Amino acid sequence: MAAKYSIHVEKDGANVTARYELSVDLSSTELLASFDLNVEGKNLIDTFLPQVAFTGTKFYVLADPAKDTPVTFAITTNLPWNVDGEDTLRGGMQFDDVTFEN
Repeated sequence: MAAKYSIHVEKDGANVTARYELSVDLSSTELLASFDLNVEGKNLIDTFLPQVAFTGTKFYVLADPAKDTPVTFAITTNLPWNVDGEDTLRGGMQFDDVTFEN
């Protein structure tokens, strides 16, 4: 069974807020093995240990909010399942957001 995930990253000027919820079915042997969430190439997730659920909020300050900012993520489980994605917070916008979910 695939992991479930919802990742929402929003920009307000130079301030970025990233909220995430990841989980696997508790009745399976599947575990979340890794999670990376990058803004401007910086991974916002410090340490990640295998687990069945992971939620939280991270904050980041953009070096130059007038430039487009890449946002990428990657999730793997201990079973042969993985997902990744990318999007952009637009520099020309005071407020912008990106969402990844299944």
